[in-house]
Amino acid sequence: MQFQVPQFIETEDKIVGPFTIRQFLFIGGAAGLSFLFFFMLKTAIWAIITIFLMGLSFALAFVKINGQPLVKVILSALHFYWRPQRYVWQPENPKLPKDESALKSLAQGKFSLENIVSGTGLKNVWQNLQTGKKSISPAGLLDSLKNEKYEIFSRKTGERQAGRRIDYR
Repeated sequence: MQFQVPQFIETEDKIVGPFTIRQFLFIGGAAGLSFLFFFMLKTAIWAIITIFLMGLSFALAFVKINGQPLVKVILSALHFYWRPQRYVWQPENPKLPKDESALKSLAQGKFSLENIVSGTGLKNVWQNLQTGKKSISPAGLLDSLKNEKYEIFSRKTGERQAGRRIDYR
């Protein structure tokens, strides 16, 4: 038995001409307020308020940031700033001693001049100290990476990053 699967379920229907109902309500609401202000305010003040209202309504109706409507972005920002922030960090291995001897045992030859200049040696040691992982020798690391494939990709921000490629075949 075959079923039809609905497609394009994320697109809004065009209800009023070329506008969706949400877009029409934003623009219509601003036009209605502008109409009321025309009779209540002087012409110069009415023109300034109308330009501001119509600009805001068009922004709320049409602007999308990272695929999200501007209204949703504004509401998310308000929720973020209104609610208290609490960041809790818990190490994977809290019983690991965090003193010089533990740091030296985790380093195990990672402090070559090349690693120190590039900053990777210190970063790896610090991550190993925080998470409680044993360090891997460079030869063992190369053997483990030999079978893995990496690809360079660009994020939406333009930042380039290497990512491990996984083929599911």
